[in-house]
Amino acid sequence: MAYIKDERPQTIGVEGTWILSAYHYKGSRLMEEYVKGLKKKKFIGSFCPGCAKVIVPPRNLCGRCHRIMDGRKTVSDKGTITCFVVSPPIFKGKLKVIGMDPVETGLIKDGEVVIPVFVKFDGSDSNTDTILLNADPKAVHIGMRVKAVWAKKPQGALSDFEGVEPL
Repeated sequence: MAYIKDERPQTIGVEGTWILSAYHYKGSRLMEEYVKGLKKKKFIGSFCPGCAKVIVPPRNLCGRCHRIMDGRKTVSDKGTITCFVVSPPIFKGKLKVIGMDPVETGLIKDGEVVIPVFVKFDGSDSNTDTILLNADPKAVHIGMRVKAVWAKKPQGALSDFEGVEPL
């Protein structure tokens, strides 16, 4: 069995920007395929020929049966919340993320509640972590149906997928 580093001598980079900063993420060809899918407002996953699982974002090896996952499948941008946390209101000067205040940087509004969620998109066998947008925190529940929120002008970056919102 050959090493992946022998098959791929050069590193593939994915450019992107977040509100906090710009970054250069060194990713695999799988990440490049995933980002190209995001630009088209589609989720690309790896398909395992052994156990027929579809994993989003894609990966090289199946964690269940340890086979190479070289097949690709497009999954729906609608899914179901499998786990969530409702934060307390976040106020200016009360929280630091990577040494920065998210309110001062404009990442969130003063007093905003953030709801991180795991979503199992239809056609996928894995959970994707993201943020729930445009939702009443009291109405959020396990099993809630959601759809992806896309950037207005996708650039081919991880930030093209902004989060999910209730259907």
